[in-house]
Amino acid sequence: MMKLARVSSLIHKDLRVDCQDESYHGKQVHLSHIVMAEIVKAAQYFPIFFAKDSDTGQLQCVALFGLNVDENLYQVNGLWTNCYIPLKIISQPFYLINDEEQEGSGHHKPCLAIDLNDPRVQIKHGERLFTDELAATPYLQQQASHLSNLTQGFILNCAFVEALSQYDLIEPLSLEIKYNNGQENNLTGLYTLNKQMLKKLPKAVQGEFERKGYVEIITSMLSSMGHMKALINLKNNTNLTN
Repeated sequence: MMKLARVSSLIHKDLRVDCQDESYHGKQVHLSHIVMAEIVKAAQYFPIFFAKDSDTGQLQCVALFGLNVDENLYQVNGLWTNCYIPLKIISQPFYLINDEEQEGSGHHKPCLAIDLNDPRVQIKHGERLFTDELAATPYLQQQASHLSNLTQGFILNCAFVEALSQYDLIEPLSLEIKYNNGQENNLTGLYTLNKQMLKKLPKAVQGEFERKGYVEIITSMLSSMGHMKALINLKNNTNLTN
């Protein structure tokens, strides 16, 4: 269970984050939210879908790493460190939380928090959070920047999803998978682009999507579907070694 604490230069001046074990990022994570600015890069490595946020119920863009919950096939097969790592994962063990001191004030500026229960958080090894003068280190500034980019990115995501939904361009996905060992898996809970509706998109809307940068993102998402075959092959390899 996470133990989030607001980052404080006085309380956490000795804290460090061990970043040496890059394989820890994304461990036992089968998918991750990504923002629009990441999709073109992420689509070079992972299938990109939509999934409903467990907290808000809103559709968000996600990169898929495994075919079962808590399964990262890229990790298991030693490929993870060569892939693009999404901001949602690379920004951990830091998060943005509501500032309790601002509750009731009408201001809701989020503040930086750290998960004290994350095994990478320690006092002996790793990246320092603060200098001897109690100033934020470049590492901490970078993590805060990642989270800021995520926050802004999710706002743009909502506009993107809303535009697609307006023209019925998103549809639920149900995929029946049969592995080499005879096991079967019905992949549900994901949403994908509706190719038939995309073909019917009016020219004026196509032009609007082009101006907003949506066409490149849509193209990347469609091409990323080729990685599903790679994921299934990775799963077959994993089944052979287990």
